[in-house]
This record gives sequence, C-alpha cells and structure tokens, in this order.
Amino acid sequence: MEKGSQLVLQVHYNLLHGAKPDRTAVALRLSTSSRLSPLETVLYPAPAELPCRAGRSGPLCDREAAVWDVAKRFGQRAARTVAGLQVLCHGSFDPDPGPVQSCTRTVTESATIRSAAGHMHLLGSSLRIELNAGTARERTLLDIREWDFDDQGARRVKATKLRPGDRITVTCTHDQSWRDRLPALQGTPERYVVWGEGTTDEMCLGILGVTRP
Repeated sequence: MEKGSQLVLQVHYNLLHGAKPDRTAVALRLSTSSRLSPLETVLYPAPAELPCRAGRSGPLCDREAAVWDVAKRFGQRAARTVAGLQVLCHGSFDPDPGPVQSCTRTVTESATIRSAAGHMHLLGSSLRIELNAGTARERTLLDIREWDFDDQGARRVKATKLRPGDRITVTCTHDQSWRDRLPALQGTPERYVVWGEGTTDEMCLGILGVTRP
C-alpha cells in the first residue's frame, strides 16, 4: 500500500434493536512477499422476483408498485438495477416470478477460483453456484442448502481454472413464509419482493474470489 492511500469501509446498519455504539474494527495483515497474487472479487448477481403468497394481498403486491417503492427508498438507480438484471440474465425486461431465480454468465477472462460466497437477505432459503452446469465439466462451487443470514463468509474452494467460454450459474431460493417465523420480519407488510438494498428487500449474489494468471 502506498503512502497516502485511502481505505473506504462500507457498513450496512439497521436499527431494529435500537441505536447502539459502533464498535466496527478493521485488521490489516501486511506482507512484503513477492510470491503473493492479488485476490480479486467477481460478482455474479441474479434477479429477485418473489411474488406475494397465494391468498395474501396489499398495495405492494403489485410488482410495479414494489419497484417504485424501492426507487423511492434508494433512488432511481435501484429501479434500473431490477430491470437491468432481467436483461442481463434473461435478455428481456419481462420477469418470470417465483421463489427460484437464477442467472448464467459466460466467463470472458482466464482466472483461478480460490473462494466462493453467497449473499441474500432474510427471505433466503438456499443458494448454489455452479460451473458449466449440465455439461461433462459440471462442478458445484458452493451449495448452501440452509441459508444462514448471520454466516455469509467465503468458503475456500480447491483451485479451479476458469477459461473464456466457461459458464457460471447462480441459483437462489427465497421463501415469503420467513415473514411469519423471523422476529426481524414480524409486522412487515406482504409485498412483491425485488432486488433492493434493505434487509427486508432481497438479493441473489454469487461471489467468487479469483486470481489471474
């Protein structure tokens, strides 16, 4: 790190348990070794398109109203993200609502996978990251069958080569019934859930740590 470098730390807070002192800390491990390779973070997002449960209703059960609500809370960029993920993953603005959403992306640069992680919010149930799904070279990089919002650390992956043309698929399952079971969601209104920054919104994100040749 060069003298004068700036580090920016982004912290997500919620006030469900009140406003308490911030005890965030950062520990840096420094090395002068010339044998270390930089670890890059590569993000593979997929849409979140979770409709209200059958028999449930409310003003935000309409998808358009839900998207506008996200835009109101987080800005127009948030609404563009919802639309952009549909185009990126499915080539269309038209969503395919349901509890299971996925996205497949084609690799454009060679790399070696070193770690894998996932990110969802409180309605998440399971998350999977696959390499070349449905082919003879298929490999599961990460398979979280029971999502734990409080355990989102990266898992080390046996060094796996990525080549241009390989395909990464991220699949997430969300479940509206968690509204009835998690204290943090008690009293939140039934809504069509799309990609959003809030803890009561949702995300579906595959995260790979890679080194470049």
